[in-house]
Amino acid sequence: MSGEIETTKVSDRIAARLRDEIVAGKLRPGERLRLVALADRLGVSTTPVREALAVLERQGLVEGRAHRGFRVNELTPRDVADAYALSAFMQRRLAERAVERLSDMEIKQIEELDERMRAASERGAVVEASDLNHEIHRRIGLAGNSQFLLRFLRETTPFVTRRHWPDLPGWDDQRKQGHVLILQALRDRNAGEAGRLMEEHVLHSGALAVQFASEGADSPETRSV
Repeated sequence: MSGEIETTKVSDRIAARLRDEIVAGKLRPGERLRLVALADRLGVSTTPVREALAVLERQGLVEGRAHRGFRVNELTPRDVADAYALSAFMQRRLAERAVERLSDMEIKQIEELDERMRAASERGAVVEASDLNHEIHRRIGLAGNSQFLLRFLRETTPFVTRRHWPDLPGWDDQRKQGHVLILQALRDRNAGEAGRLMEEHVLHSGALAVQFASEGADSPETRSV
């Protein structure tokens, strides 16, 4: 994955990319992260790389050591499961509350995003489908109108979404199914059902991610994704 990264929010893009590599097992626990080497690989200066590593340190994914740079921390399958469990709980609450706040037009717009996501999945446009999936969840979450929940949800989001390695086994099938039942519950103004389906949806993604973390990350094929 070498090459130029867009200059807009460079440090955020680098943080997301390195986070994906850590979760995917490409960067291994204990591995040293050298600023110059990373900057050369990503085609940027060392400044945004340093800023990105500081973000990852706050998230607990890397550890900074005085005069020794950064090293990758271990992210266990239990950590992955915990992140998804927290995200699922908060997204359930937000979906329940979104029922009363989303207009029919807004639901229609989300349905259109869902159609685009499923179409992108069918033609193998993984990054586009992943971005559309994120936007669907973002709009439903914002409609939940809870800054308190959204603040904590943002802390888990980096661990439950991917852009550079988004296609875990089973995720493509889930994207192709889309959010049809969730959106129908929103349209029916059934808060309990919308929340339940949203929680199940996120936990199913999490189960696939935990399986990947438990089994796939140890294989040479996974490390070379």
